[in-house]
Amino acid sequence: MKYLIYPIIICFIVFGNVSNAIANTKENELRHYTKINLPYSSDELEKYYYWGEHGLQLSPDMPFPLRFTNKEFSYKPKLFDYLAKTTFYFPLCYFYYKNILYKGVIQMAISDNDEKIFTFQVYSYNDQGGVIDAILLYKVQRGEISYWNDFIINPNGKILITQYQQVNLFEDDEEPKDNQIETKIVEFQMTPSGIFNSVEK
Repeated sequence: MKYLIYPIIICFIVFGNVSNAIANTKENELRHYTKINLPYSSDELEKYYYWGEHGLQLSPDMPFPLRFTNKEFSYKPKLFDYLAKTTFYFPLCYFYYKNILYKGVIQMAISDNDEKIFTFQVYSYNDQGGVIDAILLYKVQRGEISYWNDFIINPNGKILITQYQQVNLFEDDEEPKDNQIETKIVEFQMTPSGIFNSVEK
């Protein structure tokens, strides 16, 4: 009978070591991020970029960049549309909602005409560190058409995003109009399972 106890003890030891390893890995990764409390809005991001002589420039106070894991890189966030990821990102913040870990990152994404776009994306993770879901909440892009977003993540898990679009290029026979800005409001809800669900109005 005593011989049967040894495999059980070994299982407990292995399981304990694995659990500790996962916890230590998560704690090590989160040290690059700042813990935040909700609500959190796009106002917090304006200090990380500015407009210079050569367009949008990143602030010198940016966090040290990290590389996406293969799974993070291959996962396309909601609202990412025509953009493409680059392999590096800047770790910014993290929070928990319904015991799910969420991490917010800044990334210079690439548009379909190879223009660099300032973006803020939020990823949700399971207990093993795997990606559950992701969403793009903020982007700033200038060109023939300018795009930018405002957002707020509320304590109840509701995310309100206001998307702006402005045409900057006109034909010779067109008269430019001031404040020709189109707006669209979209809403998402963070679920207890870590999914960003679109809310229909």
